[in-house]
Amino acid sequence: MPEEKKIDKEALYSELKELDEEIKKLNSHLESVDEQLSDLNSSKTVINKFTELKKGDELRIPIASGIYIKGELQDTKRLMVNVGTGVAVEKSPEDVVKILDSQLIELSGYRETIVDQMKHIIVRIEEIQKVFE
Repeated sequence: MPEEKKIDKEALYSELKELDEEIKKLNSHLESVDEQLSDLNSSKTVINKFTELKKGDELRIPIASGIYIKGELQDTKRLMVNVGTGVAVEKSPEDVVKILDSQLIELSGYRETIVDQMKHIIVRIEEIQKVFE
């Protein structure tokens, strides 16, 4: 019987190590998702402030890290949105906010999925730890 308990504990210890690795991976994904959510919220804030600008307002346009050129706003009704592979389409600020809101909802749902997975793994880790107490 002691041999059987030893094998069970070895298997549990191995499972515990695997679960720990899984938690680390999920945590890394969670940090990435949180960063993306922050970026989307920042973008939404900028778009909302953009609507306060008027045609002819002077802008600083970034061309490299910390390097700007002066520009003049020509159009306050349309924004250029990158849709991939170097293609951009015109959208109204309101449409851009709707797109960002949609992305925020989708990403928040994915975040919740990650958190739920982490909770289930933590419960299993706690179960295994009780065996070793």
